[in-house]
Amino acid sequence: MTAPPVSAEPKIDQEPRPLLLLAWLLAVALFAPVLGWLVQIWTTSVYDAHGVLVPFLAIGMVLGARGTLAAAPRSPETVGLGLTGAGLALLLTALLMNFKLLGGAALVVVIAGMVWTLWGRTVLRLVAFPLAFLFLMLPLNYPLEIFIGFPLRLVSTKLSAMLLGLLGLNVTVSGTVISTPNFSVAIESPCSGLKTLSALLMAGLVLSYFLHKRWWHRALIALLILPTAVFANALRNTAITLIGHLYGEDAAMGWLHAFSGLAVFLLAMVLLILISETLLWRRKSTSV
Repeated sequence: MTAPPVSAEPKIDQEPRPLLLLAWLLAVALFAPVLGWLVQIWTTSVYDAHGVLVPFLAIGMVLGARGTLAAAPRSPETVGLGLTGAGLALLLTALLMNFKLLGGAALVVVIAGMVWTLWGRTVLRLVAFPLAFLFLMLPLNYPLEIFIGFPLRLVSTKLSAMLLGLLGLNVTVSGTVISTPNFSVAIESPCSGLKTLSALLMAGLVLSYFLHKRWWHRALIALLILPTAVFANALRNTAITLIGHLYGEDAAMGWLHAFSGLAVFLLAMVLLILISETLLWRRKSTSV
């Protein structure tokens, strides 16, 4: 008498589904005020509207790795409850302080804790990138403006002045004001490049995740997102100043100024794609 053959297929249908469903429903109920606030931000703020795409992109990342996740060993670990508890403590603090941004961060922490608790550290490691990516759904422009907005404006101003000097213009810089003999422009908060940076960070990380498997490729692209955004924004400021110098304020601050933000993002994306393609080309050439 022979034993029945053992299936090599991973058993992925062993989660306590009623408990799982209850846990997620409870999480949604607890975070309802934060989720409502996020939806309001996404639908009313032009600076953070891209955040609505982040959860769907994170889900796409997880679905793209479903084969690897299906084969991964699943071993629930109660230690994950500690991370879940920490996230709930953050949520309580956020609600008491009316600090919704902290509540959004707490949501990501709780999701990570639940994944660790229900499926174990192997699954948590496999979905670590999509989970970290969820932080980009939060409205980060305001805190970023506080911490790095002014330094970015200074860098953009100096870089723009340098580019204008290379074009032969006599340029003077005072703080974040660029002046030519015929035109002056102040690089204010909306022109700091933060809006471009937030959207570019999301797009660049998606690009690196789906096209690159080597960790250092992903890390290099992530590190180059900030200088790429700054450089593209400096080109925008250079173009506006040059047109203002040659054709006057109306030409520089009219439709060109209004639509140049989109042009900056597209230019930055093209630069990131070129970097990505260069890395892929080098990988193919070295593997031949």
